[in-house]
Parts: sequence; structure tokens; C-alpha cells
Amino acid sequence: MSLSNLDRWLAGRMGREAVPTRPELNAWLLERLKELVDHARRGSPHYARHLAGVDTANLTSLDDFSHLPMIEPELLRTNPDSLLSVSRDEIERVVTLSSSGTTGTPKRIFHTTADLEATRDFFSWGMANMVEPGGTVLVLLPGARPGGVGRLLGDALERQGSRAVTHGELTDAGAAVDQCLSEGVSCVVGSPAHVNLLAHAWSVRGLPGNVIRSALLCWDIIPDAVCAAVADLLGCRVYRHWGMIETGLGGAVECVPGSGMHLRETDVFVEIVDPHTGRLLPDGVFGDMVVTTPLKRGMPIIRYHTGDVGRILPGRCDCGSPLRRLDPLVRRRRDGVPLSSGILTLRELNEALYAVPGVADFVARLKGYTLHLTVCGDGRADAILEALKRLPAVAGGLADGSLNVDIENKHGAGPAVPGLGKRRIEIGVA
Repeated sequence: MSLSNLDRWLAGRMGREAVPTRPELNAWLLERLKELVDHARRGSPHYARHLAGVDTANLTSLDDFSHLPMIEPELLRTNPDSLLSVSRDEIERVVTLSSSGTTGTPKRIFHTTADLEATRDFFSWGMANMVEPGGTVLVLLPGARPGGVGRLLGDALERQGSRAVTHGELTDAGAAVDQCLSEGVSCVVGSPAHVNLLAHAWSVRGLPGNVIRSALLCWDIIPDAVCAAVADLLGCRVYRHWGMIETGLGGAVECVPGSGMHLRETDVFVEIVDPHTGRLLPDGVFGDMVVTTPLKRGMPIIRYHTGDVGRILPGRCDCGSPLRRLDPLVRRRRDGVPLSSGILTLRELNEALYAVPGVADFVARLKGYTLHLTVCGDGRADAILEALKRLPAVAGGLADGSLNVDIENKHGAGPAVPGLGKRRIEIGVA
């Protein structure tokens, strides 16, 4: 997203003609957050109790706001209706969301017409730097349901003069490559694993670079190794996006590759807090991500403890925008499995294995004393094992005999994990 696109969106969303300074944006956010608290207490049974002792007249800074109590993800499973602050008649879309590794009751999130329109608007501005008017985008995301991410993205692209071709969840990378060629695709949007599969299939065919000129990775944790592989195999610029269904999808996007993800601060206010004390942490320090939706009125999210770990990048982006930037290295706090020799994290596995030449996708399963890896692509088993040995927890387990590694290569064009769920290291299944 160029400076003009980013700041024109920001000014328009704030109802201004001029781009705000950072102090002006902070002051605007504080007023919106105070209005949100008052609105939620009037309309929501939960917030009426949860924020009963809060006097918004005493909230004189964003630091004051950070002292309000948080809500936890479990509330969105057990009693999501208690957060509704408008009539059910004003709700246009209800999303049921099952998180990784969760077998119990899924979360339910409610969106109004205004919420969905705000997401379309942000998507439209966010994509403007990745695809030119008249360009075609292949969307490797679900696109059938009204109000779903694929449909919202398609609407957003149409209004800025581009065209969306919704492929849906990737099941065959070869078929996705065929569609890119037949439709004249210049940009691809999808999860890191699925775009990586497409890039490998493209390379295997010997197709030239720079036909697909940009790729947007979203939906799940985005490994640096995948960004590098996609950029190399497709010869394109790779952008990253972070968002949550709980907060209305669009959350943060890069203006140029490697710049950090500019937060959609008018709609998704992010705090980074100490996991033990709950206190705000300074920019540049990783901590727990807490989010609030300043303009969301149907189902307000106020200080939602996401379970993700991230940090705000210090300083200002070279593009000059006053919007803060989220480090792309967002991760889940509970993304690791205990081995006798230490903790093996999904982040470590992602960076180690996706960097191995030929590894297009993988899934890891820990059963007993064996780490089972199912790999797609033509990565060599010896290279994969050497990459694993560079991880301290794996190396220690192999050295003391407490861990075995089993590698299976599917050599197929489909993903190692069907569907589009959040990736994790699975436990107790072979």
C-alpha cells in the first residue's frame, strides 16, 4: 500500500481531509474507545457487568484504557450473545469459528452490515498497491458465502477496478497454476502454505518469473522462509497481512514488502502487554496481543486477549504513515510441544523445513517418542533431517535417544493438511 493509498484510507475513515499526526490519531482513538465502552455497557449484558465500575470521564489517555479488564476467547464460545450490543435484526453475518486443536464449542462472532462494509473498504485500499486496475487476482480462500472472506475480497477488488477469480481452498496446486495461466492472473492471495504449494508447482513446470507480480500471504502464521521461497519461485513481490475473524478480518497489511504491517487502527486497536502483569510493553518488545474494535457496534470487542504473541515495530515507516506497524512475526503463545530435550515450536519447524529446497508443504505429528513428518514436494529426506538437527530440541532428543524422526514424502500437488485450518504440531496421531 503506497503512502497515498494508506493515508487516504485513514483520513477518510476518520472523516477528515488531512492525514492526522500521530498525536491527533491517538486523541481520536481515545474518544472512539470511550464511546465504545459507553455503548457496550448500555447494550451488552456482559459489558454492563464487566465494565460496571468504569467511568469513561476518567480515561484521559490510551494508557488509562489499558487498565480496563480483558475478555478471554472462552467467552466467545460459552456466551457470545452476551456481547451483542444491538438488536439481532442488525446482524448480517454470524461466523462460527473452530480454533486449532479445539474440539469443544466453537467461537461465534457477529457482524453488522457496517462491519462488513468497513472490511471491504480496507481490503480495497490494501490491495491497491498489489494489483493494478484491470488486473486479475486468484483468491485461494473460501468464496461462496455472502460476507465470507473470499466474497468480501472479491467485492473490494471489483470496486477498485480489478477482477477476482475465486479458486477456493487449494486441493491441487497444478489446477491452481492452470487457472493462473488461463485467467491471466497477476496476483495471488492465500494462506502461506497454499501459495507456497502453487509457487513450487509453478517452478516445477519451468514457468517464467514476474508473470505473477505479487502475492499476499494471509490467514495463518507467515514464515519468513515461505516469503523467501514464494518471491524466488514466482519472481514476485510478497506482502503479508494479519487479521482475525473476531475483529472483522482485515487487521494489518504491508505497504511494501519487508516494511512491517501497518495496523488498521481505526478499526483494530492493538495493545502489547506483559503476559504476567498485563501491563503495556514498549514498542519493540514481544508480548501478548490484546485487541479492541473502536468502531464495531454490533458485537464490540473490548480488550480481547487473543492468545497471540507479537510486537509493535519501533519508529516510523519510510512511507511516512502515522499508523503503527505490527511485526509480521506474529505467533501463537501455545504453538509448541514438549520433548524431553526441550520445547519444539511450530515457528522453528516452519522456518527450518520451508527453507529446505523442494519442501512445498508439511505437517508434523508427535506420537509417543516419534516425530512424524509428512512432506509435499521433492525435498530430500537427508536435507530435511539435517534441517531438523539444527533445532535444539530435536537435536537433543536424537542425541540421547528420546526422539525418533519418521519422514514420509507424498510427492503430490495437494497440501499436506486438507482444508484451511490454522496449522499446529498435532499430538497423539500418526
